Amino acid sequence: MADIKFMALGGQDERGKNIFVISVNDDLYIFDAGIKFPERSVLGIDVIIPNFEYLKANAKKIKGIFLSNPSSNNSGAISYILREIDVPVYCNELTTTILKYRNMKYRIKNRENNFKIINDKDIVSFGDVKIEAFRTTAAFPESFGFAMHTEDGVIVYAGDYIIDGNEQSYFSTDMNHLNEIAKKGVLAFISDAEYASRIGYTVPNHRIEKFIAAPMKDKKRRLILGMFEEDVFKLFEIIKQAKANDRKIAVYGKTITKVVESKVIQESLQISEKDVISIEDFMKSEDGILLLTGAGDLLYTRLAKIAAGNDDKVEFTENDTIILATPPAAGVEKRHAEILDELARTNAKLVSLSDKNIWSMRASYEDIKLMTIIMKPKSFIPIKGLYKDFLNAERAAIEAGVEKKNIQLINNGQILKISEEGKLIIASDSIKTADVYVDGIGVGDIGAVVLNERKQLATDGAVIIGANVNNKTKDLISLIDIQMRGVIYITEENPIFKLMQKQIIDILEKYKNEAKTNPNAYDLNAIKKEIVSRIRTTLKQETGKQPIVLVIINEIDGTFFEPKNNRSRNS
Repeated sequence: MADIKFMALGGQDERGKNIFVISVNDDLYIFDAGIKFPERSVLGIDVIIPNFEYLKANAKKIKGIFLSNPSSNNSGAISYILREIDVPVYCNELTTTILKYRNMKYRIKNRENNFKIINDKDIVSFGDVKIEAFRTTAAFPESFGFAMHTEDGVIVYAGDYIIDGNEQSYFSTDMNHLNEIAKKGVLAFISDAEYASRIGYTVPNHRIEKFIAAPMKDKKRRLILGMFEEDVFKLFEIIKQAKANDRKIAVYGKTITKVVESKVIQESLQISEKDVISIEDFMKSEDGILLLTGAGDLLYTRLAKIAAGNDDKVEFTENDTIILATPPAAGVEKRHAEILDELARTNAKLVSLSDKNIWSMRASYEDIKLMTIIMKPKSFIPIKGLYKDFLNAERAAIEAGVEKKNIQLINNGQILKISEEGKLIIASDSIKTADVYVDGIGVGDIGAVVLNERKQLATDGAVIIGANVNNKTKDLISLIDIQMRGVIYITEENPIFKLMQKQIIDILEKYKNEAKTNPNAYDLNAIKKEIVSRIRTTLKQETGKQPIVLVIINEIDGTFFEPKNNRSRNS
């Protein structure tokens, strides 16, 4: 009997930041390692990654990381992990290409050999544990699920999948292969549940062909399609339609350019040089197609920049049809609505596809139910999504024949023990998990205090106060300089300005007088703290705002203010 545990370091009761760990006899196997994008209210934050302290503390136990596909939700955190931990990463060729590019972008060195390319039905052996890749139908070609073979049975991990018997080639699911895995006895089925609230199957709601067919045939207008860089299935549909209508495509976005240049795309769609044009040639054309992509908010930033006429490559005209081919992701719904308004001002023809028109390529209720029927697991563990999604996935699993007592909903950090009978027991101990904020400067150095200050700057502004004092006599030797940004506009004659000047002078005088009897009383930190408190209180009373207040007091060498004949020759 093996000692098997399942843990989530992210992805539970949230959207994104997916990372899961299966422990077998104290060896650790990681499945996916994603990021999530912050809401715009989290100022200055680019992405949010999981806390990796548990992995760093147990680095020697990690056998490998297994990735479903290169989507940011599933693999966006790999570069951050590899910066800290030297561990093998098992994934397909396309995922490897994209992740190596990300490593180069983030300046992660000496990790080229960490990537181990695997294909459908490949088996990676770790003694008694064997991990088998099986292909799933998802937004990326050749996406994987994984079957972990243990002495107690098979643990099936399916992070991204839909049930679609019609898809061919690189997006197909080998149902016979799934049946072969199921026959070996599935101990636990760990299933994506993020879209379990959608009734029915995802198919055919994930396809955009019918929405772009008419604009594709209209060669009197250029066509711009904006979408998240994760939507490679849509890329397939767009390129097929473009080739069928003899229209050429330009690509805007470095990651999607890597995808278009990849072996998978080139071979499956038989793309030649004549099918792809530069952005410069697109701008000169009358019927060109521009595929404009970005991850998370970057897509909207690019669109907004072009709409405002601030992009040096692309300009929208009234002869363009713009299609936002991707429904808004979680956390960016407001931004999506704002960009629609900005695009409307360009006078281009605008089409927006909502999540009622297009569904993301993730398992809906009936997909989860059918996959569970195929697997016939002893136990069921829903992952990825909110608690309400887990409840719907639980209902689907029960309808598929799993007993309710063998279904467990867990939170990030909880440790779930899996017995050989399929019983699921939550352990009394847990793992510390948290959001780690990443901005353009660094990882994890942005605490709650910094975020609160950023919010304060955005809403209440800032005040910078400067003063020069004699370092010997402590006399004020300059005017008090007060600069306000984002607070209110006032002149030096304003009563509020004069009041603040007087308060600052009074505080400086108080400490100067105290220093005459006690030199240690003149404490610059204490002076600054009192000035900050007094000025913030005054501005709160007078304006209703509490801005960030920064005080700079320069102590100038007092010898420069002595009579010349009193100075030494070396002064």
